[in-house]
Amino acid sequence: MSLIISKVKIANMALSNIGTKSTIESLTEDSSEAQQASLHYDYARAVALSAFPWSFATKRVTLATHADETTTDYAFRYQYPADCFVAREIENPAGPEVDPVPFAVEMSLNGTTKTILTNLNDAVLIYTFDQEITSLFTPYFVRTLSFMLGHLMAYALTGKQSVAADMWNQYRFMIGQASASDANERVAPPKREAPWIEERATRARSSTRIPITQVFPDGSN
Repeated sequence: MSLIISKVKIANMALSNIGTKSTIESLTEDSSEAQQASLHYDYARAVALSAFPWSFATKRVTLATHADETTTDYAFRYQYPADCFVAREIENPAGPEVDPVPFAVEMSLNGTTKTILTNLNDAVLIYTFDQEITSLFTPYFVRTLSFMLGHLMAYALTGKQSVAADMWNQYRFMIGQASASDANERVAPPKREAPWIEERATRARSSTRIPITQVFPDGSN
């Protein structure tokens, strides 16, 4: 069963979190609560989305080449996706269980746009995007977002810094537990140890082998 989630419902959850007794019917109505919710909602959503690689807000796209020259450290420069909040990783063609592909985010040469630098040709970026469709939000994310929105609205509506601080702590707790919630809809591949770690472990096992010594009944070897 899917939940009917809207911006207004999330705003009312945030109002309940901070202890107000009022609710709103619309973000555009003439009330202090609606004005605060309208002011802070999109920013709160951006913060909550950026804090964790939520599955419902994850994309992977083949990056478009950027016109600027690349750097001495990387062979390729790509355009930063317009809807990207956080660039998470470059997909490794050898599979997700191998070492991650190094990359960096830098500004274009004229300083007006973000670009992505890496040594992989035809790079595929996995990133968190600007997900706005509330019906796709998970219940856990809705709760998390309501705490961030409550944090941003709390002082203006209650005049209490303690309430704002409490909302912040609740938000941080939810983010800290997000991986357990999001893991319900994914199965991660087994992690492969780096070659140098595997080699060191092999040497350690070899050096601790106990030699077999034959012992005769008279105690001699």
